[in-house]
Amino acid sequence: MNFFRVVFSLNFSIKAKALTRLFISFLILLMFAPFRIIEAVLYLFTKKEEVKQPIFIIGHPRSGTTFFHDSLNELDDVVAPRMIDCLFPLLNKYFEFMLVPILEKVLPETRLMDKMKVSWNSPQEEEFGMALMSPYSSVNFLFAPNKSREVLANYVLLNNPRAKARWLSSHWRFARKIQTMNKGKTLVFKSPGNTARIHEILEIYPDAKFIHIVRNPQNVIPSTLNLYQKILPEFSLQDESKLDLNAFVFDYYEQVMHKFITTKGQLKKGQLAELKYENFVQSPLETLDRVFSEIDVAFSSKNLEDFFESRKNFSRNTFNEDTELTKVINERCKEVAELYNYS
Repeated sequence: MNFFRVVFSLNFSIKAKALTRLFISFLILLMFAPFRIIEAVLYLFTKKEEVKQPIFIIGHPRSGTTFFHDSLNELDDVVAPRMIDCLFPLLNKYFEFMLVPILEKVLPETRLMDKMKVSWNSPQEEEFGMALMSPYSSVNFLFAPNKSREVLANYVLLNNPRAKARWLSSHWRFARKIQTMNKGKTLVFKSPGNTARIHEILEIYPDAKFIHIVRNPQNVIPSTLNLYQKILPEFSLQDESKLDLNAFVFDYYEQVMHKFITTKGQLKKGQLAELKYENFVQSPLETLDRVFSEIDVAFSSKNLEDFFESRKNFSRNTFNEDTELTKVINERCKEVAELYNYS
């Protein structure tokens, strides 16, 4: 049903190049339909676990949230939604044995935009799983970039009360299933849009904790532009060239970061820790221990030395300096730059 909702919402604006991909997706849905029905019935009679004190890693895209997410997922008492959970949210509990061999064959070794390694059990953004369970997700921007303003307002900023209720319901259903599959573990979520949703998230998870990672806008904006330039042609069902990407990226940055800055004061002591990406890369273990102390969780970084050693030589993207872009970043990202002392 969600497949047809997405297709019909595009109002016949699907680009020709996407038709084959769309048809293959439809065939895959048909093939897995009987298994989805079985999973739904079995899950209906499963004792559900309540989501308690989830941790949300927040920050603008390309701020190092994935790196941070991966590191927390190495802890024994923590679990993050995996790639398999987000690609098959309606099959992941009872049919993992069938899906893993498929994913091992079809998944690329690294991410398209930054060459970070991925596998079927890599931590992933819950928003992708939500997008496959319902049409109420900010990931819809990747499918329909020409509806980017609508998606930003409704499913990132949650300005529309009806859209907000749908998004919260979708997140709760997804989170509760992951928690049920991982009884007793702390869920750690990472979706950049959550940076703007603190007030709303507290409505369903009043005891949630947030870790905000910030990075110099002069690095974030070029990297975000590069991200969308690479993935939109692969994901979009519409002609992505009609989107003014620069304007959207700056509008998203301004509105999301402004909402975070103006709402983070709603959090109580022990619910929020903030860190700079630059400090985390330089001193990851010390930074983690400080963060754990600030959000009052009994985690320790002492078992993560091998993880950070394995990432020590990771080559990060670099971009040629663009004088005009630098000037615009200085103007439009001033609020964040001044607050977090980025000259």
